[in-house]
Amino acid sequence: MGLYTSPFGNGVATGSGGNVVTASGSPHNYFGPRDTGGTAGVLKVEGLTEQLIINLDGTMFNDGVDAGLVNYVIPAGAIIKAAYIDVEEAFALSGSDTLAVEVGTASTEATNGFTITEAQIEATASVNLTSALSGTWDAEAPLAADTTVAIVLSGTNPVITDAGKARITIVYDRANLGL
Repeated sequence: MGLYTSPFGNGVATGSGGNVVTASGSPHNYFGPRDTGGTAGVLKVEGLTEQLIINLDGTMFNDGVDAGLVNYVIPAGAIIKAAYIDVEEAFALSGSDTLAVEVGTASTEATNGFTITEAQIEATASVNLTSALSGTWDAEAPLAADTTVAIVLSGTNPVITDAGKARITIVYDRANLGL
């Protein structure tokens, strides 16, 4: 299915229910598939609670860019509450030793963040990873500084194929800065 565009309204400002006059550059509905792999964004849930949602795919590790950085910073004062992964399409890891995917503070992911095991990333399932939170992410205390999130492979000579799609959700309470 290709992308289909339809204008809002019926081109009439008043009368038959149209409230948007369509013209060049006016708003439109878009229907059809969108590529969402390799993206990250925040969803405000309730009160101070927010969810960082990372759409992860195998190509993020193999496309020649710094695959570790997610380009998102959890603000200082935030308290990490939970972490989840929903694997839609199984990943394929290879290498030796204990292979895993580490998600956490850039450059200290293994000690400040959480681990997704090889078995978890290679199976299509939804997993609550809250019990795997470690270091500053598990302290139930506010983060001392702005925290850049990164995702890296761990183990000896880890390799991941381009196959695989998952959504990682990190739930945190944002600091009330009196704003």
